[in-house]
Amino acid sequence: MTFQKKGQPLSQVERKIRKLRRNPKLFLADSKAYIHTRKTLYQTWAKLGSFALVIAASLLIVVYFSVIASPRYVSQAQFVVKQADQSPVPLMGLAAITGNSPTMRDALILQEYIRSPEMALALNTQVKLKQHYQAHTWDIISRLSSTSSQEEYIAYYQKHIHVSYDEMSEILTVEVQAFTPEFALTTTQALLKISKAFINQLGESMAKQQLEYAKKEVNRAYDELKQQEVKLIAFQDEFSLFNPERQSAALLEAINQLESQIIAKQAEFKSLNAYMQNDASEIIAKQFQIDALKLQLAQEKQKLTQEDKPSLNKVNLRFKDIELNTKLASDLYQSSLITLEQMRGDAFKQLKHLLMVESPRIAQDNQYPKRLYNIMTWFVVLLLLYLVGRLIIAIIKEHRE
Repeated sequence: MTFQKKGQPLSQVERKIRKLRRNPKLFLADSKAYIHTRKTLYQTWAKLGSFALVIAASLLIVVYFSVIASPRYVSQAQFVVKQADQSPVPLMGLAAITGNSPTMRDALILQEYIRSPEMALALNTQVKLKQHYQAHTWDIISRLSSTSSQEEYIAYYQKHIHVSYDEMSEILTVEVQAFTPEFALTTTQALLKISKAFINQLGESMAKQQLEYAKKEVNRAYDELKQQEVKLIAFQDEFSLFNPERQSAALLEAINQLESQIIAKQAEFKSLNAYMQNDASEIIAKQFQIDALKLQLAQEKQKLTQEDKPSLNKVNLRFKDIELNTKLASDLYQSSLITLEQMRGDAFKQLKHLLMVESPRIAQDNQYPKRLYNIMTWFVVLLLLYLVGRLIIAIIKEHRE
């Protein structure tokens, strides 16, 4: 270390060092670089005026998008929603005009579900999507705030996912943005898994509802059939008749036979009475036979139609009513069984599946942010704001004058 001798003049470098030690602020203000920079700024402001703010803001935007902005990678998947047994049936009426087919409805439902809060929360549960968006590794403008609410996370998620539907090809395209290509791929795979479970549940729930309804109808028809069968058996036990209709037919046949026998016996009686006395044994025997047949006929007719007791015709009427109800219950039960089997076959047809057209893959290059596009957009916006501001100031000055 060298010491300056007393009375010896200081060099220019030594004077600057001493000035820097004593007053750094004054040293900076008196420096040529500061004076030159200050002069340049004054000249720039004099030439450009407030437009310099636009240039300064544009430079900040250029620096942000060129150096600071965190890259975002995209993983894309394409798929089609199809039913298990779907045939190209021509659409009729309004459906033919609007083209609103079942496949289209399923695809649009799935499109809304992918963008819904339920999907955002499900992805956060499976892959910690909110934690990835909040990581401090990414720049503060691009990332999600660490103190963000659930609603803010859902809005951020909806801005970083794109779902489109092509009506011609019926293809759904999903693009998922993330700050790393690996996480973008993982998130897309989880999204497809959740979507498959949702669309399968949608078809299965409809099929289960129809099957449950068909099973309830079968059980109801079976219970009704059993009740009618119990009534039929109780009726048969009460009157000791298996089939009153057959019994009535047999009774009518017996009555007809008795009437025929009475007619025949009366003819014989008249023939004998023509040449025999009334007290003849043969005449008396024939009369006894005729009286016995008439008594038997009266008894049989009384069985068929008697008012004080359940006659066979009334019993037969009640039997027909019970028998008809039993037959109807049996037909209803058989019909419900057929419907149940048809529902089981249709349940398979209503199952829905996702057919992959393009499987997700890991991205090689980042697609967002679109640096040049954003820089130009912000520059145009700043320029428009500047021009509008100048116009407003000019109008105010004009009115003041």
